[in-house]
Amino acid sequence: MKLNLKDWPLIAFTVLGQAVVGSFIFLFGLLAIYGRHLDQFGSAWLYPRLFRPALSLLLLMGLSLLISLLHLGHPSSAYLAVVNLKTSWLSREILAACLFFTGLLLLTVSIFFGWPAAILLLISFLEVLVGLALIFIMSKIYRLPAVPAWNSFRTTLSFYLTALLTGAGFLPLTGLAIFEAWPDSRLQLTVILQITLFISLIYLLVFDQVAGLFSLKNRIEPEKFSGLKKLSRLRFLLLILAFLAGFYIFWPGGSAWLQGYFWPVLILALVIIEELIGRAIFFNLYEKQGV
Repeated sequence: MKLNLKDWPLIAFTVLGQAVVGSFIFLFGLLAIYGRHLDQFGSAWLYPRLFRPALSLLLLMGLSLLISLLHLGHPSSAYLAVVNLKTSWLSREILAACLFFTGLLLLTVSIFFGWPAAILLLISFLEVLVGLALIFIMSKIYRLPAVPAWNSFRTTLSFYLTALLTGAGFLPLTGLAIFEAWPDSRLQLTVILQITLFISLIYLLVFDQVAGLFSLKNRIEPEKFSGLKKLSRLRFLLLILAFLAGFYIFWPGGSAWLQGYFWPVLILALVIIEELIGRAIFFNLYEKQGV
């Protein structure tokens, strides 16, 4: 089974873009909810800890936008894709992605210069709305009547689940440094991650395989179906490994190896690889009918 190389920019763009949205919602959503635990430390303590995650998300979103250009025949003419906002979901996607990137840029600048917390919360709230809209718009691009495997609620649901899963995977890497003032933060962040991984495993088993891939068995060539089934099993294995690794984040030992960045980085890497494989399977299900 071979994947057309021209699809890789779309795979990377959609997964990275949704990962940034999910990470942003988790990080700044929890800050808004548990801000009372952090107020006692003041902005001088909080802002430096916010700057690095905000800058990381900004750079990742910028990278995803650059990668998306690789799929265009003439990247220099990318701006022309925005002219059909009334009729084109692609134009709306580009606009929403650019708005989300601009919001991240504004937020990063506001953190760097120490703007009032009320402004940061306002920007974050608007950014969450734009991010959620961006994922919905992304899903609408692929819900084509001529492609039965894509034209399903599973497409929209899977895109939002990518944001949820990668966002939770991002938390242990950056959240612990920020939420050290939040009582029992290590345990609670681990619980959030594990619940999200468990939900993802259930979704992968019930919707992605039973109601998704296996329901399309008669429409897919046997050799291709066999390859996709093996990749689906690999996704399941990667999520289980991430789930097991998640327990070590709350490991009570004092070892720098256990309490450092190894496990959070490993979990995020497993999640990202699993989602990239899942998106590759999604693009391999492209089969036009009735055209």
